[in-house]
Formats: sequence, structure tokens, C-alpha cells
Amino acid sequence: MISKNRRIPRELFKPLLESRKYFNSAHFSLRIAKAETPRLTISVSKKVSKKAVVRNKIRRRVYSAVHNLMPELSDNLFLLIAKAGSENIKGQDLKDELVELLKKV
Repeated sequence: MISKNRRIPRELFKPLLESRKYFNSAHFSLRIAKAETPRLTISVSKKVSKKAVVRNKIRRRVYSAVHNLMPELSDNLFLLIAKAGSENIKGQDLKDELVELLKKV
């Protein structure tokens, strides 16, 4: 899990959503905005799953997969948005997809 000071508070979502810099993969979309320290958050909408249990499971899997990558990230705000089907990707496949997505930055 990522520490609270590395996550993005709700107030900083607006600059991220207005940011024109974004990258896509099969199961995730990544939005980026400039910042002083690297911070990351994950958004899983009800379009992905109506069940909160499933949405939280996706969020926990992504946080644990990205935990080891945090020191390597550049000084930006990162918003990972889960797409439909992201609940089916697990383990090493999830890590590989996130590494490839974050390398595009």
C-alpha cells in the first residue's frame, strides 16, 4: 500500500482531469500533471463494476503493484483510471502492464 503522503487528495483531482497529457493501455488510462513530488491515486468508477468489493479489490491490487515503482517515478501527479475488464487482470500481468504504462511517461 502507498503511504498517505504519496496519494493525491481530492482537491488535486481537478488539475489532473484538465491535464491534456495522458496515456492508455488495455486496462488503464493514466493522466499526468506536474508536481514537486511523485504522487499517485487510482480511480475505479461504477462503470467498471457496480460492486464496491470489486472496485476496492482492483484499487488494492494496483496500489500493491505500484508500491515498488514509487521511487522510480518522476515528479508528477499520476491518476490511474481503471477501465472495464481491469478486474480480470492479476499478478505479474498487472505489474507488467503498469510498468509499461508508467514507462511511457
